[in-house]
Amino acid sequence: MIKNILFVYNQVSKKEKRGIFRECTLIEEIEVITQALRETGNRIFNLDLFTPEQLEKFVISCSPVDLAFVLAEGYKGLPHTLYNGQGAALVRKQLNKYGIPCSLSSIESMEFCRNKDLTYTKLKEKNILVPEYFVFDTHKRFNRDKILYLVKKIGFPLMVKPAGGGDSIGITPKSVVHNLQELKNRFISLKKELGRERLIMEKYLPGREYTVGVLGNRNKKYILPIIGFPENHGIRYTSTKNKESKMRDKLKIIYLGDERFTKLAQIAINTFDAVMADDVIRIDLKEDESGHIYVIDVNGTPALHRKSSLAFMASHLGINHNKLIKLVFFESVIRNNLIPNNLLEEMLAEVHIKLATYYNFQYFEETII
Repeated sequence: MIKNILFVYNQVSKKEKRGIFRECTLIEEIEVITQALRETGNRIFNLDLFTPEQLEKFVISCSPVDLAFVLAEGYKGLPHTLYNGQGAALVRKQLNKYGIPCSLSSIESMEFCRNKDLTYTKLKEKNILVPEYFVFDTHKRFNRDKILYLVKKIGFPLMVKPAGGGDSIGITPKSVVHNLQELKNRFISLKKELGRERLIMEKYLPGREYTVGVLGNRNKKYILPIIGFPENHGIRYTSTKNKESKMRDKLKIIYLGDERFTKLAQIAINTFDAVMADDVIRIDLKEDESGHIYVIDVNGTPALHRKSSLAFMASHLGINHNKLIKLVFFESVIRNNLIPNNLLEEMLAEVHIKLATYYNFQYFEETII
């Protein structure tokens, strides 16, 4: 039976949560998540992760560890690991060296999800629609003729974003470019902000955007109520995401039984399997001008704070934030063939009834046959 849990994260103050530290979690949110984990009856060891050396010493000091609940995107002392697409996988590789299983998806899955070009490759292999795109390294010279050749295959407007990381790092209203000069300006700006990183230049999709939360594992998955953003919402970046929690009355909640739910949920299920995800992921999708739905991002380490999209989705099933954290933790415990204590199972009994009644994937499959 599990007992010792290592909680690994990157925490920041409100003042610090910007720029390359955008993906880190606020101190007060870490405290709330810690409390939810403590209520499971396990001993929680907290680590605000800075360096690999720090993690190594900490693991040794609190050994044995049964499971690591990992929200860390990388190492704060090595800031580039927070956004270059490598951090989430590196942390898990280090923990695996000590035989410590981790929450959320595997090393391989994190490498897929945290690198958008790899995400798109995996999805295309499964015939899941993704925007037309090409990848360009900022360490290379902006070759006008070469870029123009690549752009002609797709056409303007283009969405330009970092290939690695997530949470809108490097994305602003200027990320949508309409000509070669705007593209060059964005290229130069991202190179200054992030250094030598790969960029995704993809066909901009003008239609409505959705985000879908998937909980579970490869055998049984639960789809939370889906969020549809207003049609005139534009691109979602740091500023608009910060405002979304205050404008949720304008968001469309799509439930089971809605025709769109069936379509979006099936794409999400296929995506979950394609990137070999576990426990929980959040998938962003967008329509083109003809209404075809494309996957534009897969979040292998989705935000789990109180104002997160996942918490908002869960609330529409009557599952509060505290229970959501326990549910993700429970999924990690079960997947790693560990034995949860009776207290945790009792706490989640009502939650599992709600999920099974309305959003059990086996039931969902029956509704689309």
